[in-house]
Amino acid sequence: MDVSLLSSLTLGLQMGLTTASPMPATVVALDAQSQFDVAHYTRQIEADGGWWLELDDRLLVAAPPTRLPDLLDGRKVLDDLGWIRPDDLALQARGCPIHPGIPLPEIARAGRYTLVRAPATLLPYQLPELSEWRPVVPNQRIAQHWRDRGMLDLAKRAADPDVQARVDAIDRERWFGVLEHLATYDRSSRRSDIANARDWLLGKFGALGLQTSTHPFAMSGSVAVPQVNVIGTLVGTTLPDEWIIVGAHYDSIQINGSNGAAAPGAEDNASGCAAVVEMAEVFTRFPPQRTMIFTCFSGEEQGLIGSTRWVEDALRPAGHLPKIKLALIMDMIGYSADSQLDVLLETSGALSSVFTPFQGAVADYAPELVPHTSTLPFGSDHMPFINRSVPSLLVIEFDYDDYPGYHRTDDVPDMISNARDMGGGVLKMNVAVLTEAAGFDAIGVFDDGFE
Repeated sequence: MDVSLLSSLTLGLQMGLTTASPMPATVVALDAQSQFDVAHYTRQIEADGGWWLELDDRLLVAAPPTRLPDLLDGRKVLDDLGWIRPDDLALQARGCPIHPGIPLPEIARAGRYTLVRAPATLLPYQLPELSEWRPVVPNQRIAQHWRDRGMLDLAKRAADPDVQARVDAIDRERWFGVLEHLATYDRSSRRSDIANARDWLLGKFGALGLQTSTHPFAMSGSVAVPQVNVIGTLVGTTLPDEWIIVGAHYDSIQINGSNGAAAPGAEDNASGCAAVVEMAEVFTRFPPQRTMIFTCFSGEEQGLIGSTRWVEDALRPAGHLPKIKLALIMDMIGYSADSQLDVLLETSGALSSVFTPFQGAVADYAPELVPHTSTLPFGSDHMPFINRSVPSLLVIEFDYDDYPGYHRTDDVPDMISNARDMGGGVLKMNVAVLTEAAGFDAIGVFDDGFE
């Protein structure tokens, strides 16, 4: 992927840097305030000549000094930032390994970014696919806390028995068993053992009755290690030319050991790849109306190479992209730092309508999850789809950068705390969404072996 560095000033201006005058700014808690009330509050800030940023569970409020006290009246103030302009702030990727450096003190978390104080025009902005930095654009919802904003209460419906049957077919122990097995391979893209993982995945897809195929691609410096995406296709019963993509990367990386040390990648990303396999287990038992393509990518850790080459060299030239109704990508879905199972859903602002079915899925089938959303996507296999305006979404644990084994030789199954609860919740949410996205026949129309 060509991610040539652009002029920081030029790109910054394109992405929204301003010449606004400085104003006093404060961060306030949103707590359990409804989204309706938050929207009313932000409209008032703008009407008073100020600007704001919604940052998950808090709000940055900047306003003229004569108006700020009234806007803060009755609010829980968390941080006084002094006088600032949007240009004085930036968003830095959380735990980003692309250009390792010392993270700046954070003002607040916002999706997979933290808000930091830094002169924006001096930062090395890159293209969004692999950008460690983003400028701050005023009056923007950077990340949203669905439960606190009341979004799940609004989405609550009666569970559909047909969807529930598919959700109940999930076996989180089976999922974790696949995770454990994948972690026995050294899945570095530059090590030969990744081919054994590839062959095992192909065999697994084949045993489930999927049509198996591979998509080889070139990667510089791979030193004779073949790079291959693994694909299992389940042809739809009535709408075979409409596609649902279920994907995750199966390659791994470690940056703390010697060149010969293994990269077991249990959480990153055997957890996501095992979920692809588990969903194939469910949907081969409950055949969907639309075609489902289960894909495990390689070369993700080197810059999304496998997914990009599949989209750009295979799907796009063949005219397949318009067939894709949803591409659901999973990357690190098993870890939670505590018993609160926070999960992040991420897509672009232009494609944010893909969030809607996930609201209902969490409310009705996976209420144990605490979902957050972000429309500043980067750095995983949803990006090649987003760049081609294909409805796509990344599911990733919210605590991923707190994971002790992140990109380390000790990313092993025993390191993943709360794995079955976290992974099980994500699987339930995703299967519920995929059931409706792929279309389904009522139970009893076909013989699936379930009662």
